[in-house]
Amino acid sequence: MYVEADLVFYGQPLANQNELFDFMADELEKKKYVTKDFREAIKLREKEFPTGLSLGDFNVAIAHTDTTYSRAQKLVVVKPEQSIEFKNIQDLQPLDVDIVFGLILNDSDKHLEVLQKLSNILQDRNIIKKIKNVKSQDELISLMQNHFNE
Repeated sequence: MYVEADLVFYGQPLANQNELFDFMADELEKKKYVTKDFREAIKLREKEFPTGLSLGDFNVAIAHTDTTYSRAQKLVVVKPEQSIEFKNIQDLQPLDVDIVFGLILNDSDKHLEVLQKLSNILQDRNIIKKIKNVKSQDELISLMQNHFNE
């Protein structure tokens, strides 16, 4: 799975999870990467199984849903203009998330492989620092492609 430039979004003015998931669904539906039921499925999945992760001074979410709502293998990266509240996967407490990774997987066998790759990237403090300090769309695209498309 590769990070594609047209699925990386920087500085999006999204106020909450609903706006974020609607934005993601709109972008993915336009490209026919997901079914029409994806929008509600990802919202429901997040309510039932929160995906927020605290990485110390930087928080991420790895949002995803069942493979039946996906028509492709894609990674969506959204660094919103301001943090969006998610629930922490560990203690279910509110967590202000700085970047969201949306896993669009139509092959359940790939799920663990993609999570492992993303986990390796997120454990690297240097990469996290770079992601945190990104100042533009092009910089975010380049950074994600350099570390994910190896």
